[in-house]
Amino acid sequence: MYKIFLFFFCFSFSFSQNEKDVLFTVSDSPVYVEEFHRVYNKNIDLIKDSDQRDVQTYLDLFINYKLKLAEAYSLDLHKENTYLKELNKYAKQLQNSYLTDKKTEQKFLKEAYERTKYEVKVSHVLIRYSESDKDSIKVIQKLKNFRNDFLELNIDNFNKKHNKNNEYIVEDLGYFSAFKMIYNFENVAYDTQIGEVSLPFKTRFGYHIIKVHDKRPSLGEINVGHIMIYKSKENSVEKINSVLDSINKGASFEYLAKKYSEDKNSSFKGGRLNSFSSGQINSIPFENAAFKLKNPGDISEVVETKYGWHIIKLYSKKNIQSYEEIKYELLNKLKKSSRFDFISDSFYESLLTKYNLSYENKELKYFDSIVDNSLLNANWSMPEGISDKTNMVAILNNTYSLLDFADYLENNQSKNPKKSLYNVLREKYRSFLNLKMLKIYKDNLEKENADYRNVLNEYREGLLLFNLMQDKIWTYNESDSLKLKDFFNKNSVNYKSFESDKGKIIGDYQEKLELEWIKELKLKYPVLINKKAFRRIKKMYSYE
Repeated sequence: MYKIFLFFFCFSFSFSQNEKDVLFTVSDSPVYVEEFHRVYNKNIDLIKDSDQRDVQTYLDLFINYKLKLAEAYSLDLHKENTYLKELNKYAKQLQNSYLTDKKTEQKFLKEAYERTKYEVKVSHVLIRYSESDKDSIKVIQKLKNFRNDFLELNIDNFNKKHNKNNEYIVEDLGYFSAFKMIYNFENVAYDTQIGEVSLPFKTRFGYHIIKVHDKRPSLGEINVGHIMIYKSKENSVEKINSVLDSINKGASFEYLAKKYSEDKNSSFKGGRLNSFSSGQINSIPFENAAFKLKNPGDISEVVETKYGWHIIKLYSKKNIQSYEEIKYELLNKLKKSSRFDFISDSFYESLLTKYNLSYENKELKYFDSIVDNSLLNANWSMPEGISDKTNMVAILNNTYSLLDFADYLENNQSKNPKKSLYNVLREKYRSFLNLKMLKIYKDNLEKENADYRNVLNEYREGLLLFNLMQDKIWTYNESDSLKLKDFFNKNSVNYKSFESDKGKIIGDYQEKLELEWIKELKLKYPVLINKKAFRRIKKMYSYE
């Protein structure tokens, strides 16, 4: 059954009405040579059965597929609510993978993968800064002045000289790799040479300089458990050492973790933590001790962190996987990271080019005159008299008026008291334009994007034929028991017994039903093959 289902999904194509070379017709409905080429070339490497690689055999299967599809449409299965609901759900999910700039996405994926191979050891100075501050030049100059001392001094001595009142954040971040920091911070870390201090740069947290101490091959991913005792507890040192002594004498680590560990997030699991890589947990001593363990089952000595005393047990270590193995995991991380803003911006830039548009719009001057600072506090109300006749923007055959944008503006307000009204208004227009471009792009996606169209058609027809086969062949109920018994009796020489071979008997019986059904479909939907076109196909795919 599952092989047949896979076959349905593989046999997908979109009709090419411009292709004049008809391969065959099903009740006068043409099936073109181009369709057969695409399907055959797409699936030939997946076919293990040498008989099915034969072009004639493949054509027979293809014709059977088209016959079943004709029957499904004849029965109006494509109009059933459950089918339409499932198809629409899939279409929406599929669209999401096409709402991105693929080239930019691949660029960021490859970059992220290369960075997962290496880890950088970094310390930094951060001076907090917000949009409302007016002295960014002074902040940048101050960090420039810090660069030499930050290069030459350790953190303690640097703080003694420049940060006695803890005015700045100065810290050792340890080792990290891709996705552990926000993207622009990560970029500077990987682009700065070992033993150098970067120029000042900005993130959403403020302005930084960073010093790169080391770069090393990635240590991979590790899975450990731990037993923790808080430092603040009386006799905490004696208690953790007593637990370690018990482990060394053969007591179960997991049992003692459940009984004594004060980390309540892991103690009930025997101390086991989620897997992590360098820079993923907020404790350099813990991370260093964990990665020093070599073999599964190894136990650390007592480890001190700012949280308490720990004993660590190693469960597994995993090296960096190949790009193909980790690609989809990286893609999920990419979509959740600040990197994706760049991909999203690139996608909308491509839509601007496609529709010959710009984020600059002369009509914004009109809104400069009617929008006041109440917009910054999210309580702006549009005045009366805004025209619904004057166009704000036109995309393909769709026009949006001044009133359309005003309505969007009123219903999509957010508090931005520290930003300028001029910038907020243009940010809102950018969002408005992105929203409208995206809707039009999605509405036309099946018509304009052949790859999307083919994949959607693959699912559309596969789901349709699965429902047909489910109703016609695969569903086995009590009313079929007598027929199945009769089939077994007539073919008992092929089986040990009815009970022991029941699964095979059902499969063989369903195959018999399908063959008989195909004969009926060929009578109902006459097939006429263009022999001349098929001879050319056979010659093209000859393996002799």
